[in-house]
Amino acid sequence: MEKRDRQAKGHYLLAMMIFGSIGLLVRRIPMASLEIAFVRSFLGTAVLGVALLMKKKPFPLEALKKDGGKILLSGLFLGINWIFLFEAFLRTTITSATLAYYMAPILFLLLTQVFFKTKLTPLKTLTVLLSFLGLYVLSKGEEVTGPLGKDGLLFGLLAAVFYALVMLMNRLMKEVQGLERTFLSLGASFSTLLVYLLFTGGLSSFTLPKDGLLELFLVGILHTGLAYTLYFSSIGKIKAEEVALYSYLDPVFAIVFSMMLLGEPLTRNRILGGLMILLASLIPEMVDRKKA
Repeated sequence: MEKRDRQAKGHYLLAMMIFGSIGLLVRRIPMASLEIAFVRSFLGTAVLGVALLMKKKPFPLEALKKDGGKILLSGLFLGINWIFLFEAFLRTTITSATLAYYMAPILFLLLTQVFFKTKLTPLKTLTVLLSFLGLYVLSKGEEVTGPLGKDGLLFGLLAAVFYALVMLMNRLMKEVQGLERTFLSLGASFSTLLVYLLFTGGLSSFTLPKDGLLELFLVGILHTGLAYTLYFSSIGKIKAEEVALYSYLDPVFAIVFSMMLLGEPLTRNRILGGLMILLASLIPEMVDRKKA
């Protein structure tokens, strides 16, 4: 049992490391963010489809009937989230884009007040204010990078908004779970992006680049199909507190990789603003876990 637990933790940490390196690859792909998201959703759906076939489990068709609409919306929001996130990576530092993106748990917390009528406790109110203060501190530090730095933070925040909506759809789903849910959401994302490209004529001009082709396939196969498979194969075997804590290694890996491989500076504003945002997201989650 102990060996299996260690293996599950290893798979989960590997998934976080893979997720944290995606910005490095997106920077090297000479395609529009929409096109990268389209290819990623297609390849990710294909890889997860193979993973589900290998599991040889019956597909939850009855459950799909009940959660189908939510899965479709989840896929739509997921695709838009990727477009904004990839654009953020191109417009500012990976560190700043990632930290702005980690506003998603706080935005989800605010959405739960509307959809689930949950109580906004004094602690949660404080963490919301702390996160927005952190975003403000982070934005002041972007002044040295010019106007594109500000744009990048805005796109990172928009990505966070749509990922918070993905989180909301997942909370509303009751029947479809785990890898099957992710497969269907990716499939819905691919379908909606395909329809958009067809109606706008973008598919007729769509071509795969010679430069950055390897990176593009890695984003779809490694960073989506394999990473999500590792994530969902391990998450049920790890303690909930550890899942919550380890998930914050994703932005840590992203920051470390951007510093080591791209030479991005870790300024005082980025450190302070980032700590505010990450602590604001982590504290209420850990408090809720402890109460549970």
